[in-house]
Amino acid sequence: MREIESNSSITSAVLISGKTDNFIVGADINMLAKVTSQSEGEQISREAQEIMNQLENSSKPIVSAIMGPCLGGGLEVALSTHYRIAVNDKKTVLGLPEVMLGLLPGAGGTQRLPRLISPPEALQMMLTGKQVKPKNAKRSGLVDMLVEPLGPGLKSADETTLEYLEQVAIQAAKDLAKGSLVVKRSRSLMERIIRKALTYKYPQDLVFGKAKETVMKMTKGCYPAPLKIIQVVRTGIENGVTEGFKAEAKGFGELIFTSESKALIGLFHGQTQCKKNRFGKPSKKVETVGVLGAGLMGAGIATVSVDKAKHNVILKDANWEGLQRGQGQILGVLDGKVKKRRINTFERDVTMSRLQPTLDYEKFKDCDVVIEAVVEDLNVKHRVLADIEAVTRPDCIFATNTSALSIASVAKPAKRPENVIGMHYFSPVDKMPLLEVITYDKTSKEACAKAVDVGLKQGKVVITVKDAPGFYTTRILSFLVSEVLHLLLEGEKPHELDKMCKKMGFPVGLVTLLDEVGLDTGSHIQAYLKPIFGNRLSPHDSAAHEHLVRQGFKGRKSGKGIFIYDGKTKGERPINPAAEDLLKKLHVTPKRQ
Repeated sequence: MREIESNSSITSAVLISGKTDNFIVGADINMLAKVTSQSEGEQISREAQEIMNQLENSSKPIVSAIMGPCLGGGLEVALSTHYRIAVNDKKTVLGLPEVMLGLLPGAGGTQRLPRLISPPEALQMMLTGKQVKPKNAKRSGLVDMLVEPLGPGLKSADETTLEYLEQVAIQAAKDLAKGSLVVKRSRSLMERIIRKALTYKYPQDLVFGKAKETVMKMTKGCYPAPLKIIQVVRTGIENGVTEGFKAEAKGFGELIFTSESKALIGLFHGQTQCKKNRFGKPSKKVETVGVLGAGLMGAGIATVSVDKAKHNVILKDANWEGLQRGQGQILGVLDGKVKKRRINTFERDVTMSRLQPTLDYEKFKDCDVVIEAVVEDLNVKHRVLADIEAVTRPDCIFATNTSALSIASVAKPAKRPENVIGMHYFSPVDKMPLLEVITYDKTSKEACAKAVDVGLKQGKVVITVKDAPGFYTTRILSFLVSEVLHLLLEGEKPHELDKMCKKMGFPVGLVTLLDEVGLDTGSHIQAYLKPIFGNRLSPHDSAAHEHLVRQGFKGRKSGKGIFIYDGKTKGERPINPAAEDLLKKLHVTPKRQ
């Protein structure tokens, strides 16, 4: 910056990444772990603010040329420059995701963003970590110019596009310096009204009060960062940018030392590790995936396979009615994306063309991986395993989707036991990010590599676990479910239990979770785990599970569980009176306060 300011031959400057895969994706999170005091955290924020102020206050125009993710401190750098140009493709996104780490933007972002775009939009970006695509960024005023990506030439498409972006940015910087390019950021009438209104206390109370109300509804006050962001943004709007910068630095220093931030940063590191294939690259690329069963789970697995992983998928069911329902489910997900303008109809049709429905096994001969999503019955799984091994290549991996059954027991009759592995998905598959890949003592490294590779391409956070009772998630949930059901038997009210769970930070009340998972599924899992864990699981909840299922209360999928699901009720769901009566009959005297 000193060179730019002091060198009279320099009229303007361009900030551009030397990499094709991102502009700047934020600060080094590991740096924050070395901070030993709140004052040191504040100092880091102040120093970052000073650097950004140098950019903003430069007498010579500075242009940001953005290709790929521009996130966190990267967007704060771009906000400090005088003109922003972005490549208009899916890889380019802009956002301030610090809230996901329990922090706030600490390099001036809380003050510059609300002054550049509509304050409510700025708050939404900061409070949710929302990443904005180039067209929306241009519409809101976050970006001044878009350039279209180029195809490959003597170099790759990305390299060619980056060179083109550099040429456009250099020309824009020269034009800004000459005055032939003037920055004009028009604001809509509504935005002008909002900005004028925010100079008065009552509208400020209204806007920031509504933001706080929304945050409290979503987080139940369990996360301090969103509330601090609202406070800091309001300070800047009420008292000016200088006071806003002070509040931002102070808030950044405070948040670094919260237990919530430490936990979220730990979660971030864990998820980052889960996005890597620790078994290495498969020796043969997975191109075709077979899915057995076109029910809710099977159709979900097929959806993420054709859509996100871009795999060819052979989807088999026992009858055409089941296949049609499965295809309808997949098409429904893609139509939803079209409606939200995330894809166009052509892209939807191309995605659907990768799906091949079938009633027989003939097409499975080309499969690299087959994932079965049939009923939780060992005999059925043994039958489909034998059918698949009879038609597939020797290197084809057989993955069983099970929430509790031992992988070793599923693989017992296998001719190629080294190719058998577990892949436990969660419903709805297109929305739930987690995937458990389960190995047993005979599973080969190649099978692990292929299973993890498939999961990562499907967009999953993949955890690899041992073939132990309940694996990871079912093991944890089974004890949670046992405790919750026991509390219901002790006379606790379902709605009150759900409220207490949410207050503790659970996104869904655990009584509702019982119904969502399915009381019949829960009963099946408890029956399987009870002989293994014995009295560690309450003997009463297993009996209650069985009684509820026997009465036809299977949970949300049947319309009746602990609550009633009639498709009409909004808000708090009514308690199923028959289930309530049954729980009263099975009442257990509390042994603890």
